[in-house]
Amino acid sequence: MNLSQLRAFHAVASHRTFSAAAQALGVSQPAITQHVKSLEDAVGTRLFQRTAGGVELTLDALDLLPKVRQAILMLDDISARMSDGRSLATGHLAIGLCAPYVAMPILERFTTDHPGVQLDVRLENSSRLLDLVAQHRVDIAIATLREPHPDFACDFLLDQRVEILVHAGHSWWERGEIEAGELRGQRLVTREAGSMTRHLFEAALAERGIELAPHLVLGSREAVKEAVAAGIGIGIVLDRERGFDPRLRALAVCDFNVLAGEYLVTRRETRSLGSVGAFVAIALAAFKEGAADRRQSVLNSLGNTGSSRG
Repeated sequence: MNLSQLRAFHAVASHRTFSAAAQALGVSQPAITQHVKSLEDAVGTRLFQRTAGGVELTLDALDLLPKVRQAILMLDDISARMSDGRSLATGHLAIGLCAPYVAMPILERFTTDHPGVQLDVRLENSSRLLDLVAQHRVDIAIATLREPHPDFACDFLLDQRVEILVHAGHSWWERGEIEAGELRGQRLVTREAGSMTRHLFEAALAERGIELAPHLVLGSREAVKEAVAAGIGIGIVLDRERGFDPRLRALAVCDFNVLAGEYLVTRRETRSLGSVGAFVAIALAAFKEGAADRRQSVLNSLGNTGSSRG
């Protein structure tokens, strides 16, 4: 058993296909296949079952996966410490995002400080991201949460405010804000049920007895923006994700404020190890001052209006 075999196993377990694992590690698919076979011979059991869409982990593989990931991170951590902590020479870090605008400053700094670490970044809604962290398929997630999740290490980064998105020509286009009651009768374009932004918005409406069933459900914020721009309905968006599309305008809801917290989510046992620990340190340094100032500003702006906390 060697590190190459462990990395190959982890890559296949994360990507669920041998071809994607080979691409992620920058090696040939036959090399991945051989490493996995050698590891299976060493542990004396099958680790993957082939399916039409890729592979599924056996029960033994599911038991082995968290131990392998922790071992890889520990070896990366030892390597960095032996080089005086200057940089992680190599490594692989799987990251899940629901808010890419929040993550990009962290990714820029991390890739500058640790160019040898290969990043595998995927976009999912917050509910799906928590599942991926629990399944050891991503090492770190930046997710929108109502509050810290008890099963993970959750570090607060910043708050975002949920706003209403309208298209040019909408009767609200010239306004800067609306009242919650005006939402009745509007056609709502929104994300899927796993979206925390949608969940927080609907919860705030329910608290005020406002029913607003989705008119159209789409799988990404970009699709929601395009649907709103086309005049299909109004949308909801986080203030840092509204962008600069001249076809769209974001409005505040003056009589309630829905705040969505962005958190860095990791497994507790790997939070301080290797590339995960390096990413956490960079993220917290990047957002420490800005998050504190922004949160205080947002809370001060609420005044005596009602608020829903994310």
